[in-house]
Amino acid sequence: MTKSRALFLAVSLAVLVPLVAGVLWSATDRRGADDGEDSLYKYLAIFSEVLGLVRNSYVDPTEVDRLLVGAMEGSTEALDAFSLYLPAAALERYRAAVDPAAPRSGLTVAKERGIAYVVAVEEGSPAAGAGFEAGDLLAEIDGRSTREMPTWELLTLVTGEAGAKRKCEVLRRGEPKELILEIGAFATASPRLEEVEGLPMLHLARFEPGTATAVRPLLTELAGRGASKLLIDLRGLAGGAPADAYPVAALFAEGALGSLREQGREVREFRGESAPLWSGELAVLVDSGTLGAAELLAVALRERAGAKLVGVRTFGWAGERSLIELAGGGRLHLTTGFYSGPDGQPISSGLVPDLLVDELQVRFGDRERKLRDLILERGVRYLRGEGEEAAVERAA
Repeated sequence: MTKSRALFLAVSLAVLVPLVAGVLWSATDRRGADDGEDSLYKYLAIFSEVLGLVRNSYVDPTEVDRLLVGAMEGSTEALDAFSLYLPAAALERYRAAVDPAAPRSGLTVAKERGIAYVVAVEEGSPAAGAGFEAGDLLAEIDGRSTREMPTWELLTLVTGEAGAKRKCEVLRRGEPKELILEIGAFATASPRLEEVEGLPMLHLARFEPGTATAVRPLLTELAGRGASKLLIDLRGLAGGAPADAYPVAALFAEGALGSLREQGREVREFRGESAPLWSGELAVLVDSGTLGAAELLAVALRERAGAKLVGVRTFGWAGERSLIELAGGGRLHLTTGFYSGPDGQPISSGLVPDLLVDELQVRFGDRERKLRDLILERGVRYLRGEGEEAAVERAA
């Protein structure tokens, strides 16, 4: 098979078969109900027909195993950015890569519609030191295109053995850059208070079981000095288990804070049982790299502490995943539950800020200014009651 024809086949599989498989996968969630035109058998028939046409009518001979693997990868990608299909031969490598104790790069990556990109870069990580930025498109890793790379393999390449180096080609606002990513252990930055133009800002780098304990004395200090306004920085915060957000939220609010729901049922509830340590006016800074635990904290503060979210739409995923064994030895690492805020709405789509920052100002305007800086500026203006932000607040 020629290189161009192989590429055409790969692109065809990435577009056609995963779409059909995605429909098949969603159909299985109907619990096998047979309701005429929309029955599971209809989708099975369509899938079988497409598979047969590709095998019999494509310009070159095709391998059925490759078609089916592409379909299974496509079916999970159609669900969300973090569900994936794992072939049996990759299981050991994948488990080693996702082990919490494994050396990391500090990159949170995802793949959607065949495009791999950087969701967030953890503060103080090797990826931050190498110059990666949220929003970078990962075009190549070690000379291999990420477009045809399965998601599980992409994830293993940004974790793994300490000292391993990856040569990456990224596209940033349309311009190619070469960066060297080194895998290695690094210390997670502790929660801290900063002063920004005379306002206190609580900065969080990652959610861990001890995060609430570390934040507690900082809020006690704020309350002791009579602070009435606070910025909370969740920009680019994608790390940590979602459930670790609720103890932090409980420092600001009491009562129902959220829940974990599986198959439409609430399986766990999270509450704040004590009076808040600090109360006052809150501006929570968010962006597209605000993910998981950070989204849960943001929505809990908005609904229970009256916070305003400032920035751009968040990523939109705070889930629980399970590794499900398949008959052939492969696995599905599947989202089986979503966490919610106090209103019970699952975090399965992005949070829309109360005060939106115009991303076009960065993309097509002053490209020397970074979006995160514009978000911070607008948050400061809001807490100071200046200009447009003050008018928006009065109207609300």
